[in-house]
Amino acid sequence: MLSVFDITSLVLIAGTVLANPSSKPSVSMTSHPGIESSAYSETVDCGSVTQLDIFRRARLYLLQSSPDDKLLLNDKEMGDLVSSGLISMVLPRTESSAGGIYSVSYVLTIECANRKYRATIAKIEVLQSTSTRSVPAALFKLQTEQDTKQFHTELDMKLKARLEDLKLRVKEYKNF
Repeated sequence: MLSVFDITSLVLIAGTVLANPSSKPSVSMTSHPGIESSAYSETVDCGSVTQLDIFRRARLYLLQSSPDDKLLLNDKEMGDLVSSGLISMVLPRTESSAGGIYSVSYVLTIECANRKYRATIAKIEVLQSTSTRSVPAALFKLQTEQDTKQFHTELDMKLKARLEDLKLRVKEYKNF
């Protein structure tokens, strides 16, 4: 959902481009190379498992692995699942940093088709504790560069672990 600030910025940029077509708006952002919305996507071949079984296993994984996550879409016919969740990040106190607890939200999309599934983690944002606003994780900065790098490295590991856990629980599902 776009905020009033985002919409106002888009209107101003569009107005500038329309008023002067030869000028292009310049946007400058610095980001962490590993934390991007398209950086976390994996397609897994599940062998001879049917689409319905892959869907059922993925849905069970979502409901059992993180009970607090919200299931946003549950379409059995198309084989699509979408959930939103939170990851808690704890950074220890150091000489240069006060440390802290951070909440990171994300959207996990699972598409099941042709005996495979594709899992994508996108819309990765750090929730601000002092307001309802969130900051894209790629743009999130702490007081020092070292703390920011540590935060992004830990978040990167947690997101990759989420995809790996999904693969283990869906592809290598143990029937009873």
